[in-house]
Amino acid sequence: MSSPQHSCQACGAAVLHPIKGFPDLPRVTSDSKPFRSGGRLFVCERCGTIQKIADSQWLREIGEIYRDYEMYHQSAANDQAVFDPVSGLPRGRCEVLVQRLLGSGILPRAGALLDVGAGSGAMLAAFSAASRDWKLFGLDLDDRKEPALRAIPRFERLFTVRPEQLSQQFDLITLIHSLEHFTDPLSMLRRLRERISPAGRLFMQVNNVDQTPFDLVVADHLCHFTPRSLAYLVASAGLSVEAVRTDWINKEISLLALPQPKAPAPAYDEPVQAISRIEGDVAWLQSMLKHAGETAGRGPFGIFGTSVAATWLASGLGHAVEFFVDEDPARDGRLHLGLPILRPAQVPPGAVVYLAFVPEVSGAISRRLAGLPVRFAVAPRT
Repeated sequence: MSSPQHSCQACGAAVLHPIKGFPDLPRVTSDSKPFRSGGRLFVCERCGTIQKIADSQWLREIGEIYRDYEMYHQSAANDQAVFDPVSGLPRGRCEVLVQRLLGSGILPRAGALLDVGAGSGAMLAAFSAASRDWKLFGLDLDDRKEPALRAIPRFERLFTVRPEQLSQQFDLITLIHSLEHFTDPLSMLRRLRERISPAGRLFMQVNNVDQTPFDLVVADHLCHFTPRSLAYLVASAGLSVEAVRTDWINKEISLLALPQPKAPAPAYDEPVQAISRIEGDVAWLQSMLKHAGETAGRGPFGIFGTSVAATWLASGLGHAVEFFVDEDPARDGRLHLGLPILRPAQVPPGAVVYLAFVPEVSGAISRRLAGLPVRFAVAPRT
């Protein structure tokens, strides 16, 4: 039975299919803090876009989340470390993205960059370090992070107005993990389109829910994108999709778009298949919680990782978790949820370490670290 009270964020159809079982799952915030269960998840029966509803409950919840928001607090870093799941070597996400963008050859030598949802300036700092010929601007809800932004070379100004109130255009507008937070992403993209110079580009980065079902339980993410659904939303906003890549950052989508519309619009996800897939993902998350609970108690028990998936699993297991394991040097020796973060080599012999990843990534990690005297536990396939 669909929900007729709210319309799809991408196509406007009032045919949203509720996903059973989702309200029972614990949730997590995008800055990796536990959050209570009780959310709702839907798939559009017309275009297959996966989404929550920006109703009064969701708006209250995100207000609660953003009051104490601390991005990357596990390492006190400014940028998210991303890993090659086989080598385990970390690099800053924005450093990688800027390298890809500048190496693509599509950007001019000099120009003006606007980063939407600038935060503490991870994207702006990475761009500043890689190019000396761009003027840098930020757009955010408030000016709390302005002192950090002003320390970035070639930073010009932080805007705290709506996009339509900006008086200039930009040669590149970036949205790095910010689109999924907007209460009306289609309207936001339409307004941003008017602020792109005729030869400019829009670049966005979001999680790929096809490869990371844990994105579903992030309470403050309104939409959850596949490569097709992201391209469909962007085209619906009147932009022309130039490139969609899933190989720039593991488990994420990188999209480039031009400000001129193009026909025909990209295809959307087939709704029946999308509903079936998301119902399967929710069932798999439920089975992981159950399996991890059964696995805990067989010796010292920890969880690999300190980001969204590990935090979500730990919140569902309560006091059964004794430590976290992370390969990011910036998190070495710190605490997460009041528990120690250990390097793999520091895990006590005989301990059980649960791999809160999709099976392909879990398999790669367990093979790479097979020489350690620990037992790796992996969620069963459903």
